[in-house]
Parts: sequence; structure tokens; C-alpha cells
Amino acid sequence: MVFLGKLSTGVFKFMFYFVPLSSDSAGIAEVKPDYRLYVMAPLGQITDWDAFRAELELLKENGVYAITTDIWWGLVESEKDNQFDWSYYQKYSEAVEASGLKWVPILSTHQCGENVGDVCSYPIPSWLWKEDSAENMAFKSESGDWNKEVLAPWWEGTSIQYEELYRSFAKNFSDKRNLIAKIYLSAGPAGELRYPSYQKTNGWKYPGRGELQAYTDGAKSDFRLSMKEKYASITKLNVAWGKRYTNWDEIQPPNNGDEFFKVGGAIDTAFGIDFMKWYQGTLEKHLASISRLAHKHFDRVFKVPIGAKISGVHWKMNDPFMPHSAEYSAGYYNYSQLLDQFKKSKLALTFTCLEMGDSAAQTAPQYSSPKTLVAQIATLATKKGLSLNGENALAINDVGSYDNIAEMVFNYGFDGFTFLRMSYLFDDKGNPTAELRLLADKLQSKSIPVTFTVDNVPATRGVYLIGDRGEIGRWNPVDYEYKLTQSEKGNWSGTFRLAANQSYQFKFIMKDENGKITWQQGENKNLTTPMAGKGAYTSSW
Repeated sequence: MVFLGKLSTGVFKFMFYFVPLSSDSAGIAEVKPDYRLYVMAPLGQITDWDAFRAELELLKENGVYAITTDIWWGLVESEKDNQFDWSYYQKYSEAVEASGLKWVPILSTHQCGENVGDVCSYPIPSWLWKEDSAENMAFKSESGDWNKEVLAPWWEGTSIQYEELYRSFAKNFSDKRNLIAKIYLSAGPAGELRYPSYQKTNGWKYPGRGELQAYTDGAKSDFRLSMKEKYASITKLNVAWGKRYTNWDEIQPPNNGDEFFKVGGAIDTAFGIDFMKWYQGTLEKHLASISRLAHKHFDRVFKVPIGAKISGVHWKMNDPFMPHSAEYSAGYYNYSQLLDQFKKSKLALTFTCLEMGDSAAQTAPQYSSPKTLVAQIATLATKKGLSLNGENALAINDVGSYDNIAEMVFNYGFDGFTFLRMSYLFDDKGNPTAELRLLADKLQSKSIPVTFTVDNVPATRGVYLIGDRGEIGRWNPVDYEYKLTQSEKGNWSGTFRLAANQSYQFKFIMKDENGKITWQQGENKNLTTPMAGKGAYTSSW
């Protein structure tokens, strides 16, 4: 890159402050002592084991603590009830163990193949559908669309089938207790505790709110039973709801979701409140059930944390006509109450969409505020004393997304972050991609906060830091770019996270109002970051 000129005013100076992790300086967050970086394994089955082992070793070298893996129910119990084949995952666990990484199995009792990013097709065991009718076991939406990617929480056989899976896993992997760092439970579609409200296979398109999933005979029966338990008599229910029902069978879920959710609609009535409490409450009961079974079979054998995931349903949050309707359709009516169930169930919480920022999407048609939502959930989780972990929701390959993740993870007390997905970190030949470099620099547990300050820069220009880690003296095609902010004193600064004990080079640029870049220095600044938590480093130029 070419030097294009010198500053016409004053002396151009910058300083690097490498702050130890114990620092309580304003604006610099601490990394939790037990913070961990995880990477999600490919969805499909491994075919090239040598390449897989080599990639695992590279993850270990780049500060990754553990690999998380979907244990597909449709693969291990495909033949018939209670007949398990764990051979593939036993070989898999041995490959992970040899790499030095830890392992986080996800007992994936949902289907792979109908959600964003799915590149495989593993339905849940087909023999299940002979156990009962779809009216009891599956989901049906407002529009009458069926969904069979996961068992309905109100079906009495769901917990029975899950317990058999949990029991068999504990028996077959008890010798891997030192390898397994955590176990995750799939609690719904895409492994998330929610309803299959937004499914592309059923015609959903972002940013639509999705549809309620309470229209099977099993769902209606469960809703009516819940109302019987609350009101005891149809007369008392009629008084509360302002209805004239003569029997319980007349009770129905909302017949028009859009009308139900609109401002001033039925959602704000006694009926609407009761329905939404039941709708979310069913998820809470399901979580309580599967967590009890998991603790029963895993605690004694593995002695590790058990967790579950909530989806970051960030669109329609600010919709002036149907606020929070996408969240409500998915089953998220009261986050505080939902997180209380995580606490009661002694479960770690994982939340998604940490890579996203609040932007122009806060207006129509998205009405989206993902960063606000992450902060809300993180604050609630911290107050309730939950172990909090994060994930990205979509594939990411830009610096800004990594910066968003780092900001949330290191400023809101996350215990760990899981990157989705391993396949983005390596090319077809198994070579590391730029994403692996960004992951290691910004999100590994040994990263450190670094403050950059520049003095005597014209206030009319935007100031940026360009950085690179790699061979000193040679800039990679993808450089880091950080936007600095101006203080009241007139200098420009910004705090970022970089990998500890790594060599970097930096230069500053200025952009005019049209975005045109002008280089303002005659040399690059080379430096090596100190070890994590080791002292402070200052350099001026």
C-alpha cells in the first residue's frame, strides 16, 4: 500500500494500550476466567476422517476449546424403537479426543433439513409415526400446514422416547466422561426451545411473523385441559373471558393470528393472555421434563453442565401494528418467566444472533433489533445467575459481525461462544480461511483488549485503523478495518480485542465525506501483543 502524503497540521501520533484482563478501565470488559470458544461441527456425516482430524488440530491451535456436534436421533435409532447404533459417533468421539479438543454432544431430537443452513436430511425416526396419530404427535399451523420435524411437547410419548435416548447415550459414552465438556438438549425445531412457527417449507418468508402452532387435536386438548385446571368451571371461564360457552370443547385457539396480535387485538384480553401463557407454558413444561430426565441419566455419569437453546427471533420486535408477533408466534411471550424455568431446571442457556447489529432494519418491513434483544436476554440471564452462552444465527464473513459478537460476549458476561459453523473456517482443500483468522483474533479465550488512540487528526475526516495478522511486511487480501470515534479532547480512539502473543502490523487511514481513502503515514507499525493478562504495553509513533 502506498503512502500518499503527510498531514498538513500538527504531528500524527498513535498509541497502543495493551490492558491486562484484570483491568477495570472504563469501556474495557473482562473475559470471564472460564470463558470458552466452541465451534459447531458440520451438519452432515464425516466421510474424510483424515481431513477432519487435521482441521480439528488446527482449531485447537487457534484457541478453540471444544467442538459441538449434532447427535442425530434419526441416525442412531433409525431401525426400530430402542434399537440404537452408536458406532459412527463412537468413531467421531475418538477423532475429537485425539485432537486435544473437548467435545459437546447435542442430543438432536429434531430433523435436519427444513431450517436455515441445513445441508443434510435426517428426519426423526420414521417408525415413531406408527406410535400414535399425527393429531397428537405433530404440529399444525393457523393455515393448516403440518410439521413433523420434531415431536409435539404435549404428546405423552415424547418424554418416554427422549429418556430412552438419554439412557442409551449415557451407557455408551460413559468412557468419554473426561472428553465431554457439556451436553446440550434439543428442545424443538433447529434444536431450539420454540414452536416451528417460521418454516420456509410452509411458505414463510423473512421477515414474516410466522404462524401459531396450536391447531391439532392434541394442542387444543392440552389448551382446554389447562383452562379447566385454572377455572374449574365453564361458568367461571365465561365470566373471565366474556363468553357464553356451554362446554369446554367450544374453546378454540385464535382463528386469525394477524387480528389476534394487532395492537388492541385479542392478545390483550383475558383470553389472549391465558392463551399466550399456555402457549409458552407448554414449552416450559417440556423443558422441565427433558431437563429432569437429562439430569437423571447424565449427572452421575458425566458431571458436566447441561444446556438448551433459545432462538433470537429479532424481527417484528418494533412493529407498530403487531409488536413482538414473531416472538409470540414462536412461543416467547415472557422471557423472564422462560429464563426462570432454565434456572429451575439447572440448565445453561444459549442465545443466538450475536453477530447482528441494530440498524435501519429497525423500521419496516423488518422492525428488527437483534442487538437490543441480545442485551435484554443477557441482562436477564445475569440477574438470574444463569450460565450464558452465545451463537451466531447466520453465516458470517465480515469484520463487523465479529466485532458485534465480541462486543456482546465480552461486555455482557457470556461464559462461551459457539461459532456456526466449522465448514466456513476451511476451504475445500482443508486450508484455513480468513474466518478462522478472525475467529482466533477476536473471540478466543486468550484474546486481550487493545486501545488505539490517534492525536492531531483533522476533525472533519473519519479515522480508521487498518490491521493485519500474518507475515510481517505483507498485507493479506482481507485486512481488518476498525472505525475510531472522536473524544471531547479531539483525539480518536477505539478498543478492540486481538489474540494474545501474536504479531501484527497496523496503519491508520482517513476517509473523506465520499468514502475516499487517503493514507496518512509513511510506515507500518509492527508489534507483538503480550501474553493474555500480562502487564500493559504502550507505544507511540
